[in-house]
Amino acid sequence: MRKNRLLISVVALITGLGLVAAACNHNDDNAPSTTTTAATTTTAATGEPSATVAPSEPSSTTGFDGTTIKLGFLTDLSGALAIIGRPIRDGAQVYWDYVNEELGGIGGKYKVELVVEDTEDRPAVAVQAYQKIKDDVVMFAEILSTPPTSAVLGFLKEDNIVAVPGSLASSWIREPNLLPNGAPYEYEIINIVDWWYNNDESGGANDVYCSVHVDDIYGTSTISGLDHIANQLNITVAERQTISRGDTEFSTQITALEEANCTVVVAATVPTEQRGLLTAAATQGFAPTWLGALPTYLSLFGAVEALAPLYSKFYYVQDAPPLTETDNPGVANFNARHETYGPDMFSTFSLSGYFQSFSVHQLLEKAVELGDLSREGILAASEQLGEVDVEQLAASNFIYGPAATRTPPRASRIMAPDHTMAPDFIRQVAEFESTHIGSFSLPTP
Repeated sequence: MRKNRLLISVVALITGLGLVAAACNHNDDNAPSTTTTAATTTTAATGEPSATVAPSEPSSTTGFDGTTIKLGFLTDLSGALAIIGRPIRDGAQVYWDYVNEELGGIGGKYKVELVVEDTEDRPAVAVQAYQKIKDDVVMFAEILSTPPTSAVLGFLKEDNIVAVPGSLASSWIREPNLLPNGAPYEYEIINIVDWWYNNDESGGANDVYCSVHVDDIYGTSTISGLDHIANQLNITVAERQTISRGDTEFSTQITALEEANCTVVVAATVPTEQRGLLTAAATQGFAPTWLGALPTYLSLFGAVEALAPLYSKFYYVQDAPPLTETDNPGVANFNARHETYGPDMFSTFSLSGYFQSFSVHQLLEKAVELGDLSREGILAASEQLGEVDVEQLAASNFIYGPAATRTPPRASRIMAPDHTMAPDFIRQVAEFESTHIGSFSLPTP
């Protein structure tokens, strides 16, 4: 069975890691003018619709040779986030293999090719990778991680290129050159803290709340969600600690949290470092409840039964349901497509790469519908994109359009690691939307 092969491969990878120590019409001058859309042509002289006019075929342009659409894909293949970056790439490839093989490509005729470069999760390397392939692609289907996205954003604006940020920072929502997906990290933190606080079984109103976050733009922006909900619920954050990506020693942070009598620690971290924090806490006999944003957990860790005690009081947030929920249409489709096109190795973030591709697919379909796959054409198409159906892989769909009016999903799924629940080793605890999200102001560029 494939599920058994997945489990064996997951455990083998963990063993190999040593348990991981460390996104023209031409008019005659005397003829009545016309305005062409994808559906009809309207004669200005009469105001009456004339015959339906098909849009022109998109012309060859940067990243499109008339046959194949090339998408840039900047992800970490060799750095600290490679355990996230590789499965995100694999999940995206599953999606585009499905589009190419079963739908015939974009518009039923244009195949999609990913042009992948390694960022090492380093902003400077991400900029170099961007410059290397920007003239070969129509847009970027992925720029993994908040710091690399931030580093590349200015160049995207200069070059009129659209990109999918591989992070959920709320600041991306109002950026015209970015095509974000899912509920923002800040919403995730607001939801999970509000859920815990109001959970009768947890007694969350009586807890001592603290935090730990990565000392970069991802960590600081994400933890602002905690500041918002703490203000709404009159919570005092008793202790705040930071870590750096790549850290392997966390006794100082754990000691500070323990001495502050923290019973709940809100985390804006990344998987390997979060596992290190949990290990250090267990070593020191410190056992709070942990509430994490999406990047804090990796299913590769949840697959190992020996690590289960570390995650026994750990909850985190994501958009998609567990892959065991096969009655969900998005899950059923992902499982079938991964079975056909995906590698045996699977991670939580394989689904992330797949999930992020929905918006890119619909954006490209819109650009082809409008007859323009140029950079300017794709930017224009993004303003007409509207709501993108993700087959119930999120609690609600993202509504695009002009950046100033975009509406991201608000609800979150609260998850707990569970080593018995292959292939993604999680179970859904709740679906929750805080009433306090409406009062959180999305950042503006």
